[in-house]
Amino acid sequence: MMPISAARRHNARGLATVEVLVAVAIIVMIGSLAVFTLGSTDRRMVARETADISLFLQQTRMRALELGRPIEIVVVGSEGRIAAGGLQHQVTRDMVLTPDEAQLVLQPTGASDGLTLQVAKGNHIGTVTLDWLTGRVDTQ
Repeated sequence: MMPISAARRHNARGLATVEVLVAVAIIVMIGSLAVFTLGSTDRRMVARETADISLFLQQTRMRALELGRPIEIVVVGSEGRIAAGGLQHQVTRDMVLTPDEAQLVLQPTGASDGLTLQVAKGNHIGTVTLDWLTGRVDTQ
């Protein structure tokens, strides 16, 4: 049997190399997960904003059809705002909307000058296109 002081010295030697490696591996995994999650959050935010703008433009087209008259669409990219027929869509904060300025008239038939909007956050870009002839709205 060992004396108590010798047993304490034996147990208090420190961490083994395997324990340190396991701790470092866990830290690296958590860091990788955090970086991956942040990148996918931006991607999801851009996809959601692109879908919202697409829906807004589709509703504007339907409104022009229902009213039987043209509706003006105004884009103010510097403010992140799209206005059409008294309604507005505000882009989520920290997102960039291009072009800076655009103005077009959407006819009840769907015909217009056409429009391509881009929404960006970080390295992620979403595109919404309003077809000049049919008024069809596509997203990418």
